[in-house]
Amino acid sequence: MKILISGAGPAGLVIAYWLKKYGFTPTLIEKAPMLRKGGYNLDIRGPATEVSKRMGIYDRLFNLSSNIKTALLINQNGKVIHKINNDVLRHRMHDDLEIMRDNTCQALMDHIPDVEIIFDDSIEMISQTPDIVRVNFKKNALREFDLVIGADGLHSNVRFLVFGDESQFVHELGIYYCIFTIPNYLNLDQVEMQYTDFGKLMNIWSRHGDKKATVSFAFTSPTPPHDVEGQKKWVQRIFKGMGGEAPKILEMMTEAPDFYFDITGQVRMNHWSSGRVVLLGDAAYAPSPSSGQGLSLAMVGAYILAGELAINKEDFKVAFAQFEKEMREFVHTTQALGIKNATLFKLQEKKNWFAVILIKLMRILPGRMIEYISKLSTRYMYRAGNSITLKYYENNHII
Repeated sequence: MKILISGAGPAGLVIAYWLKKYGFTPTLIEKAPMLRKGGYNLDIRGPATEVSKRMGIYDRLFNLSSNIKTALLINQNGKVIHKINNDVLRHRMHDDLEIMRDNTCQALMDHIPDVEIIFDDSIEMISQTPDIVRVNFKKNALREFDLVIGADGLHSNVRFLVFGDESQFVHELGIYYCIFTIPNYLNLDQVEMQYTDFGKLMNIWSRHGDKKATVSFAFTSPTPPHDVEGQKKWVQRIFKGMGGEAPKILEMMTEAPDFYFDITGQVRMNHWSSGRVVLLGDAAYAPSPSSGQGLSLAMVGAYILAGELAINKEDFKVAFAQFEKEMREFVHTTQALGIKNATLFKLQEKKNWFAVILIKLMRILPGRMIEYISKLSTRYMYRAGNSITLKYYENNHII
């Protein structure tokens, strides 16, 4: 069975591995000319760590982990107000890993050397018959596949072509974020510096020996501009008035070639498949960065979808239905967590007594409050992240 996978991100790469293992013929297509460089740090949590172990890639991912040990919490003037373990700030427990997106994807791609990958091309049209899917590409010739998997992210092209405009499915949470790299002029070494307030967040971190540091900003805002230069000016306006290193970092942002800006949103759909096309990962059920579970949902979903296809080779519709049945509650729980965390981040917009008290406590004891909220969030995240039990798909049977 020939299966086209759109998107060479973690979801697409993981399902390509499992499909190849189960005897399918997967082909990956990626619109970028190569694996995307840079990007944000990803957390592999709970059942996703188990998926990586069943793939035999956990040790390599462990060796590539950012291993950032210390978090320095700073105030608006750049003064260090608290120091905590970075695992607490990032809500990691047990075998959880933090690893940069590009390192994750490179390790996963190296794990599928026999899979065809087409870079620098994209899907222009998908047409289905009861027996086949015909795919028109922007550059390559038309090809036919038995199935198509859209693993192409929040702004999925496959979802647009098959299900319709993303405005039907993408629900914004009122938070925007950007990420970029700058020279590591602060000489950060396995250290993260973070400024947190309700409605605003800035952090900068670097791994051991890195010549670059990664910076991210998150904030609540009315709808910002759509062009890159306008977005950079928008971020500068939002964080104007911050002291310490912020003015220099904001100035360096204007020259950053890898500046990335996006919404914080969730994808909610009644069905993840239509005919011979199925969506996976953020394309189907993005939980939002505020959930901290995006990579876990992508990896776990890829493992389950491939497994269900393996044991239902004669009926892909049954496989798609079982995939949704296995994943729905996990997705629902994780998206609920994302909404809860986003609501907390936007607490300054609330006028109730609870919000007033928390905001006052944040002003008086910001470091302690951030640590307390981080530990509380870790418990919620652990509960959500481990709300699914993985089957074993071996020899085309569930064991």
